[in-house]
Amino acid sequence: MAKKLTKKQLENHLQHLDKKELIAEVSKLFSRIEQVREYYQMEFGGKADREAVLADYKKQIRSQFYSSRSAYPQNPKASELRKIINAFKKVAVVSYDVVDLILYRVECAVEFTNDFGDIDDSFYTSAENAYRDALQLIEKEKLHSYFYDRCRQIVDDTWNIGWGFNDVLSGIFYEYFPDG
Repeated sequence: MAKKLTKKQLENHLQHLDKKELIAEVSKLFSRIEQVREYYQMEFGGKADREAVLADYKKQIRSQFYSSRSAYPQNPKASELRKIINAFKKVAVVSYDVVDLILYRVECAVEFTNDFGDIDDSFYTSAENAYRDALQLIEKEKLHSYFYDRCRQIVDDTWNIGWGFNDVLSGIFYEYFPDG
């Protein structure tokens, strides 16, 4: 098995390239890798560009809950939802957008349950973990004022959902918004 290229080895290689060669290398990555294009759109584009990339990821999340291919609801796979969120984390340049996407994932889970009835424990555990991840990032980045209403609404929208879902989300909410 071949050894993986290390970051240090890559940096050493790049230091030996002139400006024109560096530009060609980045351009090649931009042309070949979708995530590189998304990253640069997020990094150098304006707010509308960031929102367009975020909207695409939200569409991917929504399609995990509400597929246009099936007349029946599908229980989304937590691993697929995590994959979408982790892919977005790699291209996002603003923590606000990451929180927005994670909360959207939780909102879709709540909406899905309210539309189709109680699901199973693992479905709720996955949504609870995502909610906690979002609130931890809100805490870390000091974004409380931007997301208070939305986080509160998620808890309110789970009032009649079983499996203790509301209790867990309420506990998480008050942990991060103690004056809530």
